[in-house]
Amino acid sequence: MRRKIIRVGSSRGILLPREVTKAMHWEFGTEIDLDVNTDRKEVTLKTIKVSLPDDYNLEHLRGIEEQLNLHADVLGGIDD
Repeated sequence: MRRKIIRVGSSRGILLPREVTKAMHWEFGTEIDLDVNTDRKEVTLKTIKVSLPDDYNLEHLRGIEEQLNLHADVLGGIDD
């Protein structure tokens, strides 16, 4: 798939087609791993895989995320 390099502020970037981001399950804000191989002149984008301990309660984490999103307007102004 051919893509053109575009200007993004003072940086450069490429736009990924929606089909690609959808197939990779990448949403706005998703962090991905960018690997540069200068010898082969290749750039690879990968989904960051996170390993959770076996006893970790994923539903609990989703509940916390839901509450954070629900109250983001209030929590967004809190600093450490």
